Amino acid sequence: MKSLVSIVVPVYNTDGYLQKCLDSLTRQNYLNLEIIAVDDGSTDRSGEVCDEYAKKDKRIKVFHKKNGGLSSARNYGIKKAKGEFICLVDGDDYVRKDFVKKMVEAVSREDIDIVVCGYNNETPENKVLTGEKVAIELLTKQNNMEIVAWNKIYRKQLFDDISYPEGKNYEDNLTTYKLLSKAKKVAYLGESLYVYVERPKSIMQSSKKEEKLLSRELAAKEAMEYFVGQKDLCAAAEISMLTAKLAFVDFAVSGEVNKKYLDYGMRWVRDNKSKLLQNKYLSQKLKLYIGMITVWGGRLYIAFRKVRYE
Repeated sequence: MKSLVSIVVPVYNTDGYLQKCLDSLTRQNYLNLEIIAVDDGSTDRSGEVCDEYAKKDKRIKVFHKKNGGLSSARNYGIKKAKGEFICLVDGDDYVRKDFVKKMVEAVSREDIDIVVCGYNNETPENKVLTGEKVAIELLTKQNNMEIVAWNKIYRKQLFDDISYPEGKNYEDNLTTYKLLSKAKKVAYLGESLYVYVERPKSIMQSSKKEEKLLSRELAAKEAMEYFVGQKDLCAAAEISMLTAKLAFVDFAVSGEVNKKYLDYGMRWVRDNKSKLLQNKYLSQKLKLYIGMITVWGGRLYIAFRKVRYE
């Protein structure tokens, strides 16, 4: 399979990491690539580094734009992409030499729309599922393997009516389930081909717990609205909201967020108990948690969590 693959690299102040990222892309053993580096208004040498690499490798196309955030840079790069397939690689991460080759091979075997590979030392089981099944698993289990945008290859047409939300953090939470639900088939490649690098100043490392919880809640809310009329997906999104509300309670009990979120989360569970108990995706563990929250004012659940945190 010789299809053109577009690798979109959003870049913002990643000098010191970017060189390793671009080296890993230019050294891929799959050659039919275009590497789209989107310099999102960097204030360090990142933009210059991109230009230097573009002079050495004609497959690299550099675009400099005003800072708009990660979503803006991704959307910009995807619009510029000419490939049949899209990969997203963050500018502070890097990939194995055969990342693209093995992902493309997996796509071609069974006419797949999205391929998911492992990252760092996490590897999935080799399998092929419908996109709806994977979206349901993402919403009900919140597996980070599915949530993140960057350990995947996508058919570009999936992005025809889907873009990353600009001006918001945790954009993967708000987007990936949509892409998965559109895919006819999703394949898991049981190899770790992507290396996610944790930086002290990255969004994932520096954001407050409250911001993360609110973003998770927003993602669940938008998913419930997005899948209205699609019974199974909407039910899965409801479970996503339940786990988001329980997370508010858990972090309030542990003292990591304001105590106001204790009642905030438990009140939603109480108000929606009847509907939740009819949800086909409700696990026995979650059913138990609902019971603990709706009996004795939730004191049993609070006591249970306090023991867990001690």
